[in-house]
Amino acid sequence: MLVATVLAAIAAYLFQLVVGRALGPEAFAPLTVLWTLQFLVFTTVFMPMEQLTVRRLSLDEPGAAPWRLYLSVIAASVLGATAFAATTLDRLFAGDTAYLVVVAVLVAAYGGFALGRGYLAGRRRFREYAYCTFSESVLRLALAGVLLVLSVGALGLGWTLVAGALVVWLWRPLSGERRREAGAAPEVGAAAALAGFVAANAAAQTIVAAGPLVVAALGAGAAEVSIFFQTFLLLRAPLTVAYNLVSRIMPPFTRLVEGAHTGTIRRLIAGVGAAGAALAAAAFGAGYWLGPALVQFLLGADYRPGPLLAALAAAGATLATVALFAQQMLIALRATGRLAAAWLAALAAAAVAIALTGHTPSLRVGWAFLIAETLAFTLIIALTLATASRRPNR
Repeated sequence: MLVATVLAAIAAYLFQLVVGRALGPEAFAPLTVLWTLQFLVFTTVFMPMEQLTVRRLSLDEPGAAPWRLYLSVIAASVLGATAFAATTLDRLFAGDTAYLVVVAVLVAAYGGFALGRGYLAGRRRFREYAYCTFSESVLRLALAGVLLVLSVGALGLGWTLVAGALVVWLWRPLSGERRREAGAAPEVGAAAALAGFVAANAAAQTIVAAGPLVVAALGAGAAEVSIFFQTFLLLRAPLTVAYNLVSRIMPPFTRLVEGAHTGTIRRLIAGVGAAGAALAAAAFGAGYWLGPALVQFLLGADYRPGPLLAALAAAGATLATVALFAQQMLIALRATGRLAAAWLAALAAAAVAIALTGHTPSLRVGWAFLIAETLAFTLIIALTLATASRRPNR
């Protein structure tokens, strides 16, 4: 899964590089919007569905899938994304109404992609999960190459994003599920668990992704915004890779919870907390001394950040990555409400930090990012330990 995820990330980067250069900044703009919409909906709404599906199927006697809930969530996501596209059609999609169809199908396809991967991981079909993750990016890149040769424009290339999401069905993730779920009682508390998880991810993604917008709102020039964007995009690469790996650890975490192995859970999470703190400290130093040179090497001297900004990005991204793995135990404990509280508190802390600090716009947002990730990480570790302690031990 790790190899497939890294290769998928490389293919995704190559797609943006190749297509962006071929189309040029203006023609490529609608594709960047499609990509961003898909990313935000997937990480905020559909990843919780995927991970909760993995958790449910990891139980000894899983309840029936809450299909009505999941289909309602996908439908609402389609309507929301399409409404956004409709209201910004002239500004973001050159007034072409055909993009409304692409947006609707794209979001629906990724809803199915998330559920399909959830079933693959939940049934411990990790090899197929890896193939699916790899194929999504590679198929999208290959189709884009063909369409560019045929001189197809951005609208046609938008359908390559849809095609990538459809590959999950090649592995028939739902095969035999109707028979397995026949007579099973409906899952209890699915709506509450999903709501808490979505709220947590919305706050977490705001902390991770909204930085460039905040930097611009604070009055930074175009060059400062671009340097901030590219620095954080590059240095949070481990977090991007981790999104496709967390489903692998949900089954063993769920078995620890259902087996009431409280002592093991507490030792494991305490170890993750200590490791996360040590890694973040090391990342801060590495970011300070090596980060600017790395960004310059990959993107050019115009994008070279200051050492402190690179250090803040590296340390915060490290904490975000470790927190992503740590919070899987809180999800296994069905404590998504507590998870939401941790991330919402972190988001509030980021807002306070931006308001009270007096650095340049980039450093204000950089410090806010690190403060928020530190608080979220600390709360996740503490809440997981407290929640596990309340369960009977074995």
